[in-house]
Amino acid sequence: METSQCVASKYLCHPWRTVLHEVNCPVRVLPTTFNDTFNRIEVAHYIHAANRVSEDTPVGGPMSCLMKVPENIHVLAELNVPTTLEKRTIGVVIGVNHDLRHIFIGFRSTNDPIQFIAQWLAFSMGWMEDFPLGGRMVGIYVQIYKDILNFGFDAALEKAAIQFPFYPFLVTGHSLGGAMSTVFSLHVALKYPLKQVRLYSWSGPRSGDETFVRMLKEHLFEQFRIVRDGDFVPDFPLRVSQTLEAAHHNSFEVFYPSHMTNDNYRICDQAETETCLKGSWWKSVFAHIFMFDMNFFNARLGYCT
Repeated sequence: METSQCVASKYLCHPWRTVLHEVNCPVRVLPTTFNDTFNRIEVAHYIHAANRVSEDTPVGGPMSCLMKVPENIHVLAELNVPTTLEKRTIGVVIGVNHDLRHIFIGFRSTNDPIQFIAQWLAFSMGWMEDFPLGGRMVGIYVQIYKDILNFGFDAALEKAAIQFPFYPFLVTGHSLGGAMSTVFSLHVALKYPLKQVRLYSWSGPRSGDETFVRMLKEHLFEQFRIVRDGDFVPDFPLRVSQTLEAAHHNSFEVFYPSHMTNDNYRICDQAETETCLKGSWWKSVFAHIFMFDMNFFNARLGYCT
């Protein structure tokens, strides 16, 4: 599927924008299964629900978001997981969509400044650790992965899988949730090899190395990484060298210009390319927070209105 030679970056004077690696080679055939309507409606509200699995959100917060979707949807589990490193939490929602016949797993984005700072410190140090499933990964994401497993994620997911044995999985999240959805998509795919696992990751930073990216390609049924023009978060951790250990992005990047209309997105033929987000010179916090005319800023959220 891949070409035999990678396309060199044209920004050779900017090494953090340069990804010369075989996992970033362009593909000959692009997927045709990406569904913009599904992404901006169902997936968006799964993410809203995940962002409300928090000690600051009233009971029923996640379901208040899922009720905005005109389908038969139920929450199966809410896990508000204490994190070991930064002493905060990360939320996970597991639910079922009976009309679309899938089990969805959503991961909460950063909702605390300490958690935000902890990630940037990990990026700045170039902290990578062995990932239990294979390869190397940004250290803080390895620790959060272990925290979520220790909190009972597998037992909650197994209960859902037993209850709905013929439903595939969809994994999603925004920002930190985008990174953790990427991490856990592989975990779920390896745990349930006979089920299809789809990944819709929004605006996440790089997480794992080339071995991890190859494993995603091998084991996931479908993977999309949704980004908006001007978003700065996917640029991190910065790639400062072609020889030092670094995290990579996975395919397929779905690149939306700043006006995220339903017909102006592009599915990119490389995980990172200057013709998509990597070629965006301007950066904005708003490009990260506001997507599809919705606010994904995560701080003390109440019910979806």
